[in-house]
Amino acid sequence: MISINSVISIIKKELKGHLDNPSSYISLVVFVTLWEFLFFKNVFLVGEASLRILYDYLPWVLMFFAGAVTMSSFAQEKSEGTLELILTHPVRQLEVVVGKFISNWIFVGVALLFSLLTAFSINMFGTIDWGIYLAQFLSGWLFSGSLVSLGLFLSILFSNQIAALLATVAISFFFIIAGSEFFTLNIPLSLVPLFERLSILTHVTSMGKGVVDIRDLWYFISFIIIFLSLSCLQLLKEKYGNRKDYFRRFQTGIALFIGIAVLTNIIGERIPGRLDLTAGRLYSLSEATKKSISSLTDIVTLTFYSSSKLPGQLTPVVREVKDIIRDYADNSRGNITVINKDPSGNSEIANEANALGVKEIQFNVIGQEEFQLKTGFIGLVVSFGDKHEVIPYIESTSDLEYQLTSFITKLTSKDKKTIGFLTGHGEKSIDSDYQSLNTELGKQFETINITVDKKDPQIASNAAVLVVAGPVLAIEPETKTVIRNYLDKGKSVLFLLDVYKINTQSLSVLPNENGFNDLLSDYGVKLDTDMVYDLRSNETIRLGSQSGFGFFLPYPYWLRALPENSSSPVTGNIESVVLPWTSSITLDEGKTKEKNLEVKKILITSKYAGVKTSDIVLSPDKAEFSKDNLKEQLLAVSLQQMQAQNNNTLGKMIIVGNSEFLTDQFVSSTPENLGFGMNAISWLSSEKSLAGIRIKQTSLKKLLFENQLQPTIVKYGNMILAFLIPAGVGFYRFRRRKSRRNLVYKYNET
Repeated sequence: MISINSVISIIKKELKGHLDNPSSYISLVVFVTLWEFLFFKNVFLVGEASLRILYDYLPWVLMFFAGAVTMSSFAQEKSEGTLELILTHPVRQLEVVVGKFISNWIFVGVALLFSLLTAFSINMFGTIDWGIYLAQFLSGWLFSGSLVSLGLFLSILFSNQIAALLATVAISFFFIIAGSEFFTLNIPLSLVPLFERLSILTHVTSMGKGVVDIRDLWYFISFIIIFLSLSCLQLLKEKYGNRKDYFRRFQTGIALFIGIAVLTNIIGERIPGRLDLTAGRLYSLSEATKKSISSLTDIVTLTFYSSSKLPGQLTPVVREVKDIIRDYADNSRGNITVINKDPSGNSEIANEANALGVKEIQFNVIGQEEFQLKTGFIGLVVSFGDKHEVIPYIESTSDLEYQLTSFITKLTSKDKKTIGFLTGHGEKSIDSDYQSLNTELGKQFETINITVDKKDPQIASNAAVLVVAGPVLAIEPETKTVIRNYLDKGKSVLFLLDVYKINTQSLSVLPNENGFNDLLSDYGVKLDTDMVYDLRSNETIRLGSQSGFGFFLPYPYWLRALPENSSSPVTGNIESVVLPWTSSITLDEGKTKEKNLEVKKILITSKYAGVKTSDIVLSPDKAEFSKDNLKEQLLAVSLQQMQAQNNNTLGKMIIVGNSEFLTDQFVSSTPENLGFGMNAISWLSSEKSLAGIRIKQTSLKKLLFENQLQPTIVKYGNMILAFLIPAGVGFYRFRRRKSRRNLVYKYNET
């Protein structure tokens, strides 16, 4: 047993050594300043309210800092000849190692706490997911403990501090890159999974996403214990030499423990157990998925085809896929069966995978000093009876839950509601403009084109929702009458209307006289003849130049509309929707009360928005925007009758002053747009939307600054504090020590 008092005494001694050593403060300031400089160099370009970039840089700067902190732990003792003195004291070697380890870990951990100041400052202009930050800090703290234990061991091996530092950096670098493609490309393919699990960066990245996995925790714990044990073994060797039986027994025990630790880290890949700390529980099955799979009445089979020999970058994907499909089985009440198959070396399974549509991917490996072409599988098949849906190739699990739940819903649903898209007036087409939306709707609904026949004007009775998407040609009065009658029957309509006709090639603007304002005015809604811009919440676009170099420019006409109510079923889980060249909406409260309508604002701008009513120039580098009369603008509303009148229930409506945002161009770059469209149609059809499953994986909280000075203050404020706080503490400590040197001891004779 070790003595706690002895360990605490060593910790105090070592910490005092750090606090009284000027080089400790210098290394601390250099580490934190460099770390934050790399972060602030890119964070405002990305515009994301998170510390992901900060912790991406951490491994590469921490290996130098951890080496600098630990290099003198034993190397200095050996060079000064005091190690032998320590070993003769009545203190165990384990107590010395643990005391020095904890003190160094505390000092490095204090440096990591500076990220908390950065997190608070970023959170003032965006909304940080504190669960992800907690997981990132925990992964960084455990990572630092691993490097400290490694540095401590290497410090015993050298009597020169610089040699200990260089060795720590070199071996830390190996553990960081061991699982990367840079390294695994040059080793036999059969060893790739082993080195991927050996890599410390794999486990840091896994935990940094916001998930605390028992396999990652065990990796860090075993790493630390192994190198602390090796440190104790080396001290015993210094004290007893390798002839003593005690040393040999300890040596055998350490070797056995290392073998067990390595084996459990390999076998432990099959052990489930993780805690999702993210705010939206991004890596746990959503309630929509749980409800969907728990109501299954027959068996659905998930067959995962993954080759045992895959590139290193796909190994974490395989692990995540297995975790996700295991969660499906656990929450399905026995109605989902999971099968894992390895096609490597089994032509029958490989042929089966190919027949079902799973792609055989190709990748390069190094063999006999040249590139060799290898093939493998990583795909998934969802089966229900004799019906199948396939994910041919899984490169990322970001939207895997959405795909799986959509396929299960598609295969097991018996009666799908129909969504009709109005045609005949130049509307956006589901066959060309809205292909992505049509594909996603097809997993939950039937979609049809609806053209109103002049001879027999009516809308198909099986259409639960009608979508009117950007008509630009004349609309017959009969068509508007049919839509009124359709609403009076309790059916729902999604109006996506454009006040202007935009030529995206020439960026020219023409008024669109063919709208529905006359119909909407009956319900108290009017689309204003203007174009809204937002000086704060907008997209940044890239423009080319004659020199061939591009540059980035904020484009206020492509604004990021914000949800008015985050709990709304239409905007739930959505941070923003990109609306290009959109118009504002005005409400007539008298009309809405007369119709007994409940009006809810869905999308709004920030308070830094304005409108253009004339001389509209769309070119990003020529457009001018007034900063006068800026205020919040209304961009989308929903209407729903609170109580039926004359035994007639009016259908639900959603009105948006834009139809371009759901085109393939915008939904491919901004998946939240697609999520909004899916949510809107699901709400209108009274169906549960699955779009929230996708959005929770892709939504990014944006940074919003009121002026250009604020990001400068955040950037330099954090970097200045990174210098002033350690410098202030160091200055106080040195002044205090200096003043105590001048004290004179006086003997009190009384």
